[in-house]
Amino acid sequence: MLMTLPLDCLFLPTGTVLFSEGDPGDHAYLIQSGAIDILVEREGQEIVLARRGTGEIIGEMALLDHGTRSATARVSAPTEVIAITKRQLDQRISETDPVLRMCLGVVIERYRETLKMVRPDAVAPPPTTVRSLPGPAFDAAVAVLALEREIERGLLRAEFELFLQPIVALRDRRLAGFEALIRWNHPVRGLLAPAAFIPVAESSGLVVQITDRMLREAVSAVRVLLAARGAGEGCADEPLFVSVNVSGHDLVQPGFADGVMQILAEAALPPHHLKLEVTESMLMKDPARAGSILDTCRRHGMGIAVDDFGTGYSSLSHLSTLPITTLKIDRCFVQAMLGDPTSRKIVNTIRLLARELAIPIVAEGIEREAEAAALDAIGCEYGQGYLFGRPMPVTEAIVFLRAMPVPRIQALRAYA
Repeated sequence: MLMTLPLDCLFLPTGTVLFSEGDPGDHAYLIQSGAIDILVEREGQEIVLARRGTGEIIGEMALLDHGTRSATARVSAPTEVIAITKRQLDQRISETDPVLRMCLGVVIERYRETLKMVRPDAVAPPPTTVRSLPGPAFDAAVAVLALEREIERGLLRAEFELFLQPIVALRDRRLAGFEALIRWNHPVRGLLAPAAFIPVAESSGLVVQITDRMLREAVSAVRVLLAARGAGEGCADEPLFVSVNVSGHDLVQPGFADGVMQILAEAALPPHHLKLEVTESMLMKDPARAGSILDTCRRHGMGIAVDDFGTGYSSLSHLSTLPITTLKIDRCFVQAMLGDPTSRKIVNTIRLLARELAIPIVAEGIEREAEAAALDAIGCEYGQGYLFGRPMPVTEAIVFLRAMPVPRIQALRAYA
């Protein structure tokens, strides 16, 4: 019985042919339970080569060497498998050691050569099933694979939503802009924060598609916010910005800067309304490459913010060479500074450094008036946190904006 395969977890009855010898390879399969026979047909006779069981992968060869199926896979007992796409497998292989990738290629080539010599009168080994207990590592791998597929489907179904969190000038609490934050409106689990899916999106490379979606929605949101502010009483024409987080995966994409400029051009939005946020640790992975791409973005007029500053390492030597327009102090220092002298000294040191470099600061995670007052007292220009506003949908951000005073032009010039 040959079946058309869905994309996720498959429950296969005995006799199901998962794929046949000579078929093109589109998926590999991770066996969660049951047993699958691997067989070939020679001169009208079936030869069973092996029986694969729980914790094993089948069908990977055609994906790894871009060839056809070298054997047939048929279910010999009720079986549950997880489908693995070529993209998922390629992503994992690309991150392995080059020597290991070479070894995999040699093993596949030798296996295919061996299959050519199989004869009907050959004595086939008895089918065996691996009886190993997969354990926590296996369960974790299955969970990651499943979440990757859910993210892919969520992107196709537009389940990811833009939320905006206000950034204000600490001196007078006037609105300066917003940070774009992502939420996943999961059909089963409800509204999910980034921590529930961004690590897997990063490791799988799917974060590139998420960033593209967020850039487009953030740019569109700025247009809506500018129109809303223009209609509000007492509103002026000073720039309003939105900052969008980008990852290391984004910055290695060919033409990333040109792609962002195209998004801005399509929306007819001047680049100074957009700021790109990059983490300190991500910049340190490849400062030269990141600096080159961010230089291009900066020359086009975009702002560049370093997020979570103070949590990375060896970054001071790059502050003078990277086109940074803003430092964002991590919330862990902000929320501890009132009770921890060391954290307060770190915040003050970062402020002094930023002042020498003429780079304004945004303090993240402000939840108490005392924190805001202390940060203002040491000269921190901008703040972000629950004290000023939680992340909110664009419709709520419009209401929030109309209720806020407009930002001072001198503050916005310093921030641009």
